Amino acid sequence: MIRFEEVKKSFKETVVLENLNFQVKKGEFVVLIGESGCGKTTTMKMINKLINPTEGKIYIDGKDISKINPIDLRRNIGYVIQRVGLFPHMTVGENIELVPLLKHWSIDERNKRAKELLDLVGLPSSEYYERYPHELSGGQQQRIGIARALAVNPDIILMDEPFSALDPITREQLQDEMSRLQEELGKTIVLVSHDMDEAIKLADKIAVMRDGKIIQYDSPEEILMNPVNEFVENFVGKDRLWRQPELLLAKDIMIKDYPKVFLSRTPAQAIERMKDKKSEFLIVINKQNNYEGYVTSKELKDKHAKIKMQDIKNKSIEPVHEDLNMVEVIDIIKNKHVKFLPVVDSENVVKGVITKSSLLNIISDLIVTD
Repeated sequence: MIRFEEVKKSFKETVVLENLNFQVKKGEFVVLIGESGCGKTTTMKMINKLINPTEGKIYIDGKDISKINPIDLRRNIGYVIQRVGLFPHMTVGENIELVPLLKHWSIDERNKRAKELLDLVGLPSSEYYERYPHELSGGQQQRIGIARALAVNPDIILMDEPFSALDPITREQLQDEMSRLQEELGKTIVLVSHDMDEAIKLADKIAVMRDGKIIQYDSPEEILMNPVNEFVENFVGKDRLWRQPELLLAKDIMIKDYPKVFLSRTPAQAIERMKDKKSEFLIVINKQNNYEGYVTSKELKDKHAKIKMQDIKNKSIEPVHEDLNMVEVIDIIKNKHVKFLPVVDSENVVKGVITKSSLLNIISDLIVTD
């Protein structure tokens, strides 16, 4: 959808961006983040040619934007800025209809679209269409800014720190609203932010920038768990994973070398396996490593030597999927009063196990890191 190739930007002798190479796929929500002056806003403004690169190429849908008329380009890209930029002498409806007017939509088409968008962003058109910007709160004005950006149904929306001037409660409400709209509309969004919490909450991918370069470009989970260097680690915050444990998945916290026994094994063999692994339980698996149940010393006690695991296995503990997050894992262990949980993939193949003690160790490590 959007592709930067060897993009450089200089203002006279000062290089502000250097060798930018990255791609934003169709329907992705990408957040550019970094310290003040790192070049994130300049990067975003190059997408709609508010700033032109000194070197390199930028492509949208495979087309070199240097060959596209900037006015035509901007009319097909939604743009939301920090201070909204609503025209005070125009009604809310007229503000939303501005770009459709410039694109020669009929009055009926403009009116219909504005009212649809007001309802979409949670401001009933019957109540807000005829109002003026000064009659609205900051959060309401920002919703109008988002509606205006969506007016001609653009594939791309650019957002320059749109929520930073709002109070924390309103900011969180609008972030939630933006997530809902993205889920519903599937737009390609590039947002500039200085707030890592905001980036993690909204982004499919985050570009961490420093001194005009992208230091790491990856999913929020990957950046949190595998920062490429100390700068990214410190910028993200070493304690952030604990503050957002929903980003840790079962496959990230499970014990991969789990205690197991095959269906065909006897109680004597299972007891020896328990001793060897210093474990109070064994996960029972078949030849394909599928979950079949578990055994503890209770199941093995006083069992006949010729009996097999397939006859005595317990299935009262259901496995959890490897993509279940840590918060949900904690809830299951707490609510079901279990000491361990088998972890499986979509094919019911056992990938590991999470024990109550291993979970407590992970929580302790996270707190120590903090």
